[in-house]
Amino acid sequence: MKTSTLSAALTAVLASTASAFVVPTANSNVATKLAASVENNNSVVSAREARVVAPITAALTAATIGAVGLGAEPANAIVASPDFDTSVRTFFPGSVPNSVITLRVAQKLKKRGYMPYNTILGSSLCSDEIDSTALSLVQNLQKNLVQAKDGGVFNLGGLGGVPFVGKSGFGAFLSHVPVDGKVVILYGPHVGISNEGVVGKVERVGQANPSGTCGAAVGAYKAIKAGGRGPNDKFDYQEEFIIDELTPKLQTLLEQQKNSGAVNGFVNANAALAAVTCNMFDIVNDVMEAQVDASMSKDGFWNKISEVTLLGGIVVNRGHGAGLVGGDDYFQPLQFKAMNKNGEVDMWDQVFGDLKRV
Repeated sequence: MKTSTLSAALTAVLASTASAFVVPTANSNVATKLAASVENNNSVVSAREARVVAPITAALTAATIGAVGLGAEPANAIVASPDFDTSVRTFFPGSVPNSVITLRVAQKLKKRGYMPYNTILGSSLCSDEIDSTALSLVQNLQKNLVQAKDGGVFNLGGLGGVPFVGKSGFGAFLSHVPVDGKVVILYGPHVGISNEGVVGKVERVGQANPSGTCGAAVGAYKAIKAGGRGPNDKFDYQEEFIIDELTPKLQTLLEQQKNSGAVNGFVNANAALAAVTCNMFDIVNDVMEAQVDASMSKDGFWNKISEVTLLGGIVVNRGHGAGLVGGDDYFQPLQFKAMNKNGEVDMWDQVFGDLKRV
């Protein structure tokens, strides 16, 4: 399934707020007021999920109290971020913490016979280190779906989460599946949201200021606004692919920005970069499905593999480092389906039906 409706919705947000948008900051009440208005739409965590997630929240709270009690400077205390929460709910309203995604996915797949001894996990996320922290979604899935001691993750993705390994990479990956085993592939782009609620920025460990995330998507967007890319560069082919694929998808967005009188194309930077990210998902999803379809069409494929599951969506990174909540990032699921020799089973409604898809 493509996210054309999600992209369209974000484009509409951009158009409707072009003349009045204010990027939330730590000193503004804009994000806090918006958070209150959407609070009633956030009850998407079940009782069991709450029991799993609550200890993490409690630990963070205890750490905050402990730090303050020991006389730590306020700037070093871990504090919640209503601006981050507001931007998540505004631009990626169906996203939930990684721990919730892992619990739901693992429960569903285990019922379908996915066990550590028969399952291989592939990941097509961006190369960015922030997507592979100890509490990242891919690490959580690895711990829950494959062998605890020796089960690894086959990395299919490059910049932006595009599965740049191609036919050879997919061939190698699928040749590693246990006998009559099952395949799980996590994929999609990522986007940072800073502690101040700025989409496309995130705090990194050891850096004083937030940096661009995803840098490949943001860089491609800026190149397209500037008129496109230059001559082919064999040392930058992944970024050039992203620019070429994004160019036709962003024309409507850029035209709306132009008509709004934006300075340098940015009136509503948050909505613009959220729309860019949703278009990035369409690109990653198209390449992923084409690669998987090509593999499944080969003679004898189902003689060796019993089922393939695709879990696609958008990783929403939060800030990591001193004084920030860190821990669980968020994930907006947009695709969750299983394929076997009998056909395709769309599991999104069964597992994520209580979440907003747009």
